Amino acid sequence: MENIGSKLVEIAQLTVPEISAKETYDRRESGENVVILDIREPDETEKGYIEGAILLPRGRIEGRIEEVVPDKSTCIVAH
Repeated sequence: MENIGSKLVEIAQLTVPEISAKETYDRRESGENVVILDIREPDETEKGYIEGAILLPRGRIEGRIEEVVPDKSTCIVAH
């Protein structure tokens, strides 16, 4: 029997596009509205973070995403 976690990851990989750090940078530099969400916990960002990223830990995404990124057409990159 396949692990349900593995199946969920597989589904996510098939439906959620991935882009590289360079593509993210290029899109932002070209003026595209790209929001970087740092979904790590605050203690995980102590050693560094991406400049301009919004800290929104995984456990709070559902409750705050519409407040943080109200425009549904915005490209969101999760880190």
